[in-house]
Formats: sequence, structure tokens, C-alpha cells
Amino acid sequence: MLKELLKKDEIAAMKARDKAKVSVLRLISADIKAFEVNEREDISDEGVIKIIEKNIKQTREALEYAKQSNDEEKIAEGNFALQVLTPYLPEQLSEEEVTNMLKEIIANGSYTAKDMGKIMKEIMPKVSGKFDRSKINPMVKNLLS
Repeated sequence: MLKELLKKDEIAAMKARDKAKVSVLRLISADIKAFEVNEREDISDEGVIKIIEKNIKQTREALEYAKQSNDEEKIAEGNFALQVLTPYLPEQLSEEEVTNMLKEIIANGSYTAKDMGKIMKEIMPKVSGKFDRSKINPMVKNLLS
């Protein structure tokens, strides 16, 4: 399970005295623990992936602010966190693959621009954890125009 892999990597980073990596992995472990306590159940790999995706999204947003304020230290921290977290996600889909999936969905459903929500509902489960969700909406708009 992904949860155990994260824990092993966290322990290995502690033994290697890699404080930065330990810090990033502890944030993920804390989010996983919070989920398990709140839901009173063990988390699945899909749940762990969602937590990692959420953290990556927050890190990217923080990076944007850091770049705007020219905070080199925060930029370095954010880039390091992304390097640590990205390998735990499933193999990523290319834009071309997602575009082909969207074309197929649109063709099979005879969707128009008014059916944007239906298209999004159909594509999201297929790309969850495998593609940046923020890029999908513009892709759909582009294909429907």
C-alpha cells in the first residue's frame, strides 16, 4: 500500500537525517492520520493519492505567491516538496492522451457546450491522480468551441 511506502520512506529519511524530506513526508502522514481519525477507517491508496494531489496543488499555489514576492527560500522549499511528492502519484497521462479521451467522450455522448458538467463528471474519474485537474476545463472548452 502507498501509505506503508510513505511511512518507510519517512523512516529512511529520518535515518539519513534528511530534515527537509522528513518534513514533507510528515505533512502527508499527518493528513493521512487526520483522515483516518475523522472517518474512523483505514485510508485506501486512492485516498492517499487525493491527499498527495491536494498537497501538490497547495504547494504550487504557494510557489506562485513566492515567485511574485521573489522569496528564493520559499521557491526552493516548494520545488523540493514537489520533487518529493510527485513520485508517489501514478504514472501521469499526457495532454494528448487526455485530449483523445475527451474527444471520445464528446463523440459518444453527442455533447454540446451546455453539457460541460456532464463531460467533466465523466472524465474526472478516469484521470484522477494521473493528470492535473486544473488543465481539463480549458481543454474541454477548446474542444467544444
